[in-house]
Amino acid sequence: MKERIKNRLFLVSDYFDDNTMFMAVRQGMVMMIPLLVSGSMALMLVSLPVSVYQEFLSRLWGGRLVAFLRFIQSASFGFFAVGLALTTSYSYAALRQKDMGGGKGDPVMVMLVTMVSLIGFSGIQQEEFSVATLGTNNIFTALFIALSCSALFFQIKDRRLFRIQQRGMEADDCYAVAVSCIVHSLLVVAFFAVFRQVFVAVFHVDSVQGLLEMVVSRLLGLIENELAVAVTVLLLAHWMWLFGIHGSNVLEPIMQENFVKISAGAVFNKTFLDVFVHIGGTGSMLCLVIAILLFSKKGSIKNVAKLSFPSAVFNISEIIAFGLPVILNPIFVIPYLLVPVVLCVISYAAIYTGLVPHVAQQVEWTTPVFLSGYLATGSVAGSILQAVNMVVGVLVYLPFLRLFEERDERQLVKNVKALTAELQRQESAGAIMPLTERGDVLGGVARVLSADLRDAIRDRKLFFVYQPQVDAQERCIGAEVLIRWIHPIAGFIYPPLIIQLAKEEKLLRDIEAYLFDEAAYAVSEIGKVIPSEFKISVNITNESLAWEDFEFCIADKVQKYGISPARLWLEITEQDALVSSQEMLDKIQRLKELGHKFLIDDFGMGHTSLMYLQTNHFGVVKLDGSLTRDVLQNNRNKDIIGAITELGKSLHFETIAEYVETEEQKDKLLALGCNGFQGYYYSKPIPLAELIPWMEQHQGRA
Repeated sequence: MKERIKNRLFLVSDYFDDNTMFMAVRQGMVMMIPLLVSGSMALMLVSLPVSVYQEFLSRLWGGRLVAFLRFIQSASFGFFAVGLALTTSYSYAALRQKDMGGGKGDPVMVMLVTMVSLIGFSGIQQEEFSVATLGTNNIFTALFIALSCSALFFQIKDRRLFRIQQRGMEADDCYAVAVSCIVHSLLVVAFFAVFRQVFVAVFHVDSVQGLLEMVVSRLLGLIENELAVAVTVLLLAHWMWLFGIHGSNVLEPIMQENFVKISAGAVFNKTFLDVFVHIGGTGSMLCLVIAILLFSKKGSIKNVAKLSFPSAVFNISEIIAFGLPVILNPIFVIPYLLVPVVLCVISYAAIYTGLVPHVAQQVEWTTPVFLSGYLATGSVAGSILQAVNMVVGVLVYLPFLRLFEERDERQLVKNVKALTAELQRQESAGAIMPLTERGDVLGGVARVLSADLRDAIRDRKLFFVYQPQVDAQERCIGAEVLIRWIHPIAGFIYPPLIIQLAKEEKLLRDIEAYLFDEAAYAVSEIGKVIPSEFKISVNITNESLAWEDFEFCIADKVQKYGISPARLWLEITEQDALVSSQEMLDKIQRLKELGHKFLIDDFGMGHTSLMYLQTNHFGVVKLDGSLTRDVLQNNRNKDIIGAITELGKSLHFETIAEYVETEEQKDKLLALGCNGFQGYYYSKPIPLAELIPWMEQHQGRA
C-alpha cells in the first residue's frame, strides 16, 4: 500500500512537471525571485528592530540610505503583480512554443496583451483606481489573467480565425508578426473588458482579490474560536502559496483589518504568526532548509539550501520555495500545510498556558529568528519556543525530504538515459549540439551532471579501465585506457557523454591531465613485469592539442614515471583529425619525433579525407565499430575494410579492428588484413591490477 501511494504521488509530480500552466507559474515566479529578494532585503535592512542600528541608519548620509532602501522596496513590490503577469505569460508562450512551435513573436505579443488586460481589469479607467492594486496584494488576479490570456490567445490563433492577409509584408518580419496578432490581441482584451463588467455586476466587487477577501472574511466571521481562526488563515494562505500565489500578501488586507492589533487577552495576531509560525517565511521554510543542511545527501539540493539559508533566517522564503522547488510540488503539500499548523498549535498552547508571555510588541516580519521571539514577548522564553518549533518542523519535513530525494533520483536516472539517447542520436547524425545550452529538461539534466562531474574530478571519483589489444598471433601488445564514471545516483555514465560535458564546461583539460598521469603510471607498472614491447594508448581531442602546455604536460608525465614515449600512444578521432589546424598538426609531428605514435580512431565513418594518411602523422588506423560489427553480414563493409588494409600496406600504417566480439568476426577481419584486434571477444575493459596478469597469460613476452 505504501509503495502504491508513493508511486501515485510520483505520477502526480510528473504531471505537474509536464503541465504547461503549472510550469509557467513556477517559471514565472522563479523569474521574479530577484525582485522578491531585493525588495525583502531592503525592507529587512530598513526595519531591523535594533535601536542602535536604527539610529545609525537614520544618521548615515543624512538619511539618504533609508531613502535608497525604501526606493528598492517600493520599486520591487509596487508593480509586482504586473511583473508576475508578464513573466508567467512569457513562460507559458515559451513553453508552448518549444512543444508545439509557433511564431517567434508570440511570447512578446502574449506579454503585451496580458499587461493590457491586467491593467484594464484592475480598473485603470475608474477615477478611484489606485496603483496599489498592481502590487503584491494583487498576485491572485495577476496569475489568473496571465494564464487565461495566454490560453485564450493561443486558442484563437490555433483556430486560424480572422486572419489578416500579409501580402507585401514579407520583407518586414517584425511588422508582419505585429499585424498577424491584431485580431487575437483585440479579442483577448475585449473578452476581459466584458468579463470585468459581468464580474462587477455579479459579485459587486471590482477585482478577483476583492472577491477573495469577501469570501474569506465571511468564512472567518462564522468561526468564533481564536485558534480555529488562526488555523483557517494559515491553511488558506498556504494553499494559495502551493499554487504560486503569495497567500500572505493576498490575505494582507484581511490580516490588517482583523489581526494587527495586539490586545492583552488575545493570543493570535499577525505578529504571532510572523514570529512563531512563519519561521523562515511561508511554510516555515527555515525548518526545511535546516533539514536539508543536516540530512540531505545530495549536493545540488544542499547548494540551494546554503544559498537560501541567509534569507530564510530573515523569513524570506522565495529562494528555497521556488529553487528546490516546494511550490507546485505535490510531495511537499502535506508538510507545507502541516508544519505551520503544528507550530501554531504548539505556540498557542505555550502562550495560553503561560509558559511563554503573550506577544506584547509588534515586530516586523523580516526580523531574524530568535531576536524576533525575544522582542515580541520581551522574554527569552519566546526565543526558546522558536527553537522548539524549529526542531518540530525539521522532524515533520524530514520524511518528505527523503521522499522528494527518492523521486528526484528516479527522475534523474530516467532523464540521464534520455540525455544519453539524445547524444547517441546526434552521434549517429554526425552533428553534436551543446547539451548544457538546451532550454528543455535534458538541458537541465546536462547542467546538473556537469556540476556533479566537476565535483567528481575534484574528488578524484573518475577512474580508468584498460581494454587489451592483441596482434594477428593473439599476443597482447598493449591496451587502450578508457575513462569511467559511476554517478552516485544515475550509475554508469556513457563515456562520450562525460567527454561532451567536459568539453562544454571547460573541464577536459583537468580530465586529460589526470588521464595522461594514469596512462604513464600504467606503462611504468606494466614495464616492471613485462619487458617485451607493449603500449598504452590514450584518447585525446582537438581541445587537448589546443592547450598551450599540452606537449609539456605529456613530457612531464613521461619524465615523472621514467617511461619511453614509444610506449605512450595517442588516439585522435577521425572527426577531430579532419578539423586539426596546421598548428595542431605541427604539435602532432613534434610529439611523433619524440617517439609517441598517433592513431586515427573511428576511421571509416564516410566523411574522411585520406590526405592525412599521406602526411605520415598517423601510424595506426582503428576501424570504426560500424564497419567491424557487421563485417559478417555486410559485403560493402568487407570491401571497405579490405580497401583500408590494402591502403595500409602501401602507406605503411597498421589497422586495428575494434568491437571484435566473436571468433568468426575475428577470423574474417584477419583474412581481410587487419593487424590488431580489440573487443569483448578477448576481454572487457578491466582495471590495471587485472590487466597485468592478463597480458602475462596472453604471451605478453613476445
